[in-house]
Amino acid sequence: MDIIQRNFLRLLRAGAFGEYEQTEPMSEWKWKRLYQTSQIHGVTPWIADGIRLGDGDFFLQQLSPALREKFYADNTERYEEFKQEHLTNPLLNRKLKQLTGERNGGPTLDLLLSLVGIARNILTQGVSLRHLIMLGTYLRTTHDAIDYEKLKEWTTNLGLERMARLEGSLLVELFHFTPDEIRFTDAAGDKDSRQVVSDIFKLTQKNAAEWYFTQGRSIFVRTNDSDAMMWHVKLSAKYMRYYPSEALTNFMANFAHSLSHIEE
Repeated sequence: MDIIQRNFLRLLRAGAFGEYEQTEPMSEWKWKRLYQTSQIHGVTPWIADGIRLGDGDFFLQQLSPALREKFYADNTERYEEFKQEHLTNPLLNRKLKQLTGERNGGPTLDLLLSLVGIARNILTQGVSLRHLIMLGTYLRTTHDAIDYEKLKEWTTNLGLERMARLEGSLLVELFHFTPDEIRFTDAAGDKDSRQVVSDIFKLTQKNAAEWYFTQGRSIFVRTNDSDAMMWHVKLSAKYMRYYPSEALTNFMANFAHSLSHIEE
């Protein structure tokens, strides 16, 4: 992990969770790269909060007033609705509908739906730092009201255990969560989660543009772009082992949706 990525995560943790760590010295060019990274991942407001929190940090003084103002001026929504009440696998979807139909919401069910939503997003668009921040915030503000044993039972019934473990491991790896904060799974920073973190920062400008374009829509809206389509195919294959029972039907559903979009 290079210095830009290290400072990016330090400021992201500070802005999202109030845990400030001193930054390392960087040139203006590297600060511009950090700003671009925050834009690609849609987390600039949290980075801006981290910069504000570190106002007395000597090395943050190397950030020019003009670029600092660009961070502060970003008005991207911090939170969005990402709970998912639908799976593409018919059997799993029936089980999910039974759970949501038998219960009138509540923190435990809300957390389950968030885990499902993040899983669907990972299979179609890759790991979203925004969604992980929202998951982490929910855990830290609602933990006492969550029935973790019931949640484990539900994730097992939905075949979600491996994906839930990945999500928990990313909270450990990226945001320094402790095992006691992610009691819905047995997770810790490991080789798999570190590889996923590396992949997050390999997101190119081209893939980033596609990610922005497809956010909340079919992943194959621009199927005439063969490179973009192959990127999504590889993405689906990469994460299939974390949720195999959902991954294939999810891929086919998005592909079919893209074809109907083109026909329209």
